[in-house]
Amino acid sequence: MASLELRNVVKRYKSQTVLDNLSLTVADGETLVLFGPSGAGKTVLLRLVAGVIDPDEGKIFIGGEDMTDLDAEFRGVGMAFQNFALFPHMTAFDNIATPLEASRSSQSAIKAGVQNVAKLLKIGHVLSHKPRALSNGQKQRTALARALVGSPPVLLLDDPLRNVDAKLRFEMRLELPRLLADRGATVVYVTQDYKEAMALGDRIAVMSQGVIKQLGTPEQIYREPANIEIARLFGDPTINLLDVKPSRDAKGIYVGLSNVQVHLTGAYDATVGRDCVIGL
Repeated sequence: MASLELRNVVKRYKSQTVLDNLSLTVADGETLVLFGPSGAGKTVLLRLVAGVIDPDEGKIFIGGEDMTDLDAEFRGVGMAFQNFALFPHMTAFDNIATPLEASRSSQSAIKAGVQNVAKLLKIGHVLSHKPRALSNGQKQRTALARALVGSPPVLLLDDPLRNVDAKLRFEMRLELPRLLADRGATVVYVTQDYKEAMALGDRIAVMSQGVIKQLGTPEQIYREPANIEIARLFGDPTINLLDVKPSRDAKGIYVGLSNVQVHLTGAYDATVGRDCVIGL
C-alpha cells in the first residue's frame, strides 16, 4: 500500500487554469472519490498522478516519495482510462495480462491472475475476443481488469462504470468496494454519479472549476453540504430550496412554509430577520 499526496498542484492549458493550487492527501488503502461536473479537473488530476502529464507547479508524492519528475512506468500506478485505451490487435486476455507480462510473472501466474479478475468482472466468456468484438461495457470492464490485475499500490479509476448497463452498474456498485478492499490499494475514483460516489468512497472530494469545494465522508457531504451547489448535487429526489426569513416567538426560531410555522432546532439566532434559504 502507499499513501498519495498532492501539494499545491497547479495545471494550466494556455490561459486556462484547470487545477488551482490544489492540495490533497489520500491515506494508505483509502478509496477517495473525486466527484463533480464535467470540466471540474478530475481527469486532469488523475493524469498528473499517473505521470501522463506534468504539473506546472506543485509536488506529487506516493508512499512519501517525490514522484513529480518520475516517468509514468516507474510510479507503480494502475489506471483505467475513460476511453478504454485497449490494444486493438490483442485479445481481452492479452490486454488484461499486460501488467503481469511487464513484471515478468510466470505463465501460470498470468493465467490465474487474468481469469480471477475476469470472473469477478463477469467477462470470462470474452477473454478470447479482440476489442472490436466487445461491447462498450465489456471494453470498460476489460480496461478495469487490466488496472486491477497487477495489484498496484495506487489505483486510478476514471469513471470505469460509465459505459456499463444499468443492471451491471448497480451490481458493480455493491461489488467494487469489496474488490478494492481485497486489493488493498490506495484508490482515486472519478465519477459524475452521486450514488456511485456515496457507495464507493471512504471520503468524497467535491470538485468544481479546478478546486475542491468540500472534502468529507459520504454522510458528511450528504448531511452537511458546504454550499447550495453541493446540496443540489446530492440526493434523490433533488433537495427543495425555499426562500425564507426566520422569525422568533415564545417557542423559539421558526420559518413559514406554506402558511405553517416550522420551528428550527439548533443555533439559528443570527438568521432572525434575514433573507435565507432553507433546504429540505
